[in-house]
Amino acid sequence: MLSRLTSSASDADLSDVERRDLFSRQVRQVTTVAPLANVANFFSACALLAYVVPPAHEEFRLIWGAAALAVILNSVRVWLPRAIQGERYSPKHTTRYDYWALMLEVVLLGVLYTILAAEMLPVIDGSRKLVLIATIAGVVGAGAVALSTVRSLGLAWILVHGLGLLFVMLAGATAEYFVLSFQLVVYISILCVGVVYLWASFRSRCLAEFEAAAERQTVSLLLDDFEGGSRDWLWEVDTTGTLSHTSARLSQISGVSVSDLRTLSLRGLLDRLDVGSTKSGRAAVHVIGDHLDRLMPFREVVIPVRVGGVDRWWSLSGHPRLSEAMEFVGWRGVGSDITEKYNYERRILWLAATDGLTGLPNRRTFGTELSDALGAVRTGEQVLVGILDLDNFKSVNDTLGHPVGDKLLISVAARLNRVVSGAMCARIGGDEFGVVLRGTGDGGEVFARYLGALREPFFVRGNRIEVRASIGYASAPADSEDADTLVMSADLALYAAKSAGKNRVGRYSPVLRARARERASALQELGLAIESRQFELYYQPQVRADTGRVEGFEALLRWNHPVRGVLAPRIFIDVAEETGLIVPLGLQVLHMACAEATTWPDDTYVTVNVSPVQLMSSGFGSAVNDALEASGLSSKRLQLEITETGAVEELAVAELDRLRATGIAIALDDFGTGYSSFESLKKLPLDILKIDRSFITELSEGDSAVVTSVVEVAKALGMQSLAEGVETADQLSLLRTAGCELVQGYYVSRPMPATEVAEYLSATAQSSGGYFHSF
Repeated sequence: MLSRLTSSASDADLSDVERRDLFSRQVRQVTTVAPLANVANFFSACALLAYVVPPAHEEFRLIWGAAALAVILNSVRVWLPRAIQGERYSPKHTTRYDYWALMLEVVLLGVLYTILAAEMLPVIDGSRKLVLIATIAGVVGAGAVALSTVRSLGLAWILVHGLGLLFVMLAGATAEYFVLSFQLVVYISILCVGVVYLWASFRSRCLAEFEAAAERQTVSLLLDDFEGGSRDWLWEVDTTGTLSHTSARLSQISGVSVSDLRTLSLRGLLDRLDVGSTKSGRAAVHVIGDHLDRLMPFREVVIPVRVGGVDRWWSLSGHPRLSEAMEFVGWRGVGSDITEKYNYERRILWLAATDGLTGLPNRRTFGTELSDALGAVRTGEQVLVGILDLDNFKSVNDTLGHPVGDKLLISVAARLNRVVSGAMCARIGGDEFGVVLRGTGDGGEVFARYLGALREPFFVRGNRIEVRASIGYASAPADSEDADTLVMSADLALYAAKSAGKNRVGRYSPVLRARARERASALQELGLAIESRQFELYYQPQVRADTGRVEGFEALLRWNHPVRGVLAPRIFIDVAEETGLIVPLGLQVLHMACAEATTWPDDTYVTVNVSPVQLMSSGFGSAVNDALEASGLSSKRLQLEITETGAVEELAVAELDRLRATGIAIALDDFGTGYSSFESLKKLPLDILKIDRSFITELSEGDSAVVTSVVEVAKALGMQSLAEGVETADQLSLLRTAGCELVQGYYVSRPMPATEVAEYLSATAQSSGGYFHSF
């Protein structure tokens, strides 16, 4: 027990004020008890002097008694004012002063008793010796108890008296003195332990009082805050349900006078505050009423109230009051005005569910709404899920800046949100939107209305912007009843719509998932395929439109998969570009094409497609020169085919300029499907403009104006025009009429492996040196 008490005896955890207060209490306890003990000791000393001191030592008796009286009167002088004035007593000296005065008293009394023993023990008989020694021992014990609240004073009292008596007895050098000395040492040790214990107990009690006082202060502050703070209050009702505790704070926050509150029940107060006017309020009143009826505590029930025409939110908690006999005597609880907190939490929830730019629901809310719709769909209904992506939105950010792009997204979102009443439109990505709706109509027609909503141009910060989009959609239960699967299916349909030419609606079909699996498989196997050189080139002729003469061949890549057979580029090219594997693959294609072209006639070129990723890669120009050098092919026989998106960067233009300066020709693929301008055509180092197959496929007598325009643009800029996708004689005839110089397509020839090129060239040549084709 002593170890537990003394283990917490350090003052390190106390504040300076608490340490001073503790020391003051210890000294005050001593100054209260010690004077009374000293008065008792004085009368005991008088009896001792009268009995022990022989008549021959009368002078010693008077001097010693006077000295002892002077010392004792010092503590009485300190004690009397406190005893007389009580709580009105105001000390004239500091606690430290009183402590050192008491320490001096302890030392002086110890010295006096030591002198008494030293003078009397040699001259008195045995019975008087016994009385003297017993009296001093008693004085030591009584003083130790009186001074024990101050450890240093108590130990000083014991040691000064005990050691003084011990030295006197040891000086006697008799057997009985040695025995008494041993017992005195044991007695002194026990007293020291006792003083430490009593000191530690007093100190622990004081610390407990400090803690209790702090807790009482905290509770008092909390209660004051409940009744007088800005948000909280106490409420209490009796067995009849009438409010028995009312306060100015409750009156202020409810807008009901104190006198009126005393006549109301809790339910009556809530009715007066129009709680039942809202659905959430009625639900909260029902919860509270149910708990009141069943005498069950409730906690933090949120209630909408209306105070002074302003909507507020309260939080109520309560528990039943029981008497000592466990009889119900009413209710007591706490109320809080949580309006600001409630509005803040609602704002946080809104932000968590809303896109910060457009104000539409975000991806998370989109997923939740879709799951809810799937769970509530009725028989005969379907849930349509659409994913809409703006076509070439990146070009708006690149040319007009992100602020304009953000404003455009806001305008687009506003239009999309108004297309179908009852549909949920969310922004789920940068320029990607999701649509969820329930109904029975045709999904294609519904989502076509979203594309139609974007046909009118947008005007943003003085810019007239044409926006087009592609949509992919899936439906439940036809395609799946799982939310994640539906979203993935709509994504696949969107990807297919974009691949088919953009600005259209794509419907999910199982074929798309099969293609997606092919892409995933290609992603896993592509790197190994490049290392093991599983790729080969097919070549499609590019001939003059007027004579059919073969000018060159376009190298078309095929993947000769060891298991799945020959795979078309659509399965793996996009994957290669996404992963960056298009760079080593493109380098391999360059070397293969240049090497095989060396076996053709010297006036026949080879065209190699260059990916935008490949064009922007480091060292692309050096890689082209390395391929030419390794194969021995003349640079004039190599043509690089680029796309518009791959040639917009200044670094790409500079690289193309350097390559073209060496004699390499540059062709622009798919002209007319993007955002090419005359300025960009003049900027790019081009030799050939390729007219996209979409214009050739729909070519007829009445709508050849676009093709004619492209041909004229090419001529104006000093370029050749090449039409791809020529499949009929009529198309060829119209292209000749429009002045197109080069053609390419199935009508001329399908792509052929490298081993068939020589045979094809031989079959198209005449002995007279002319060329022929059965157009």
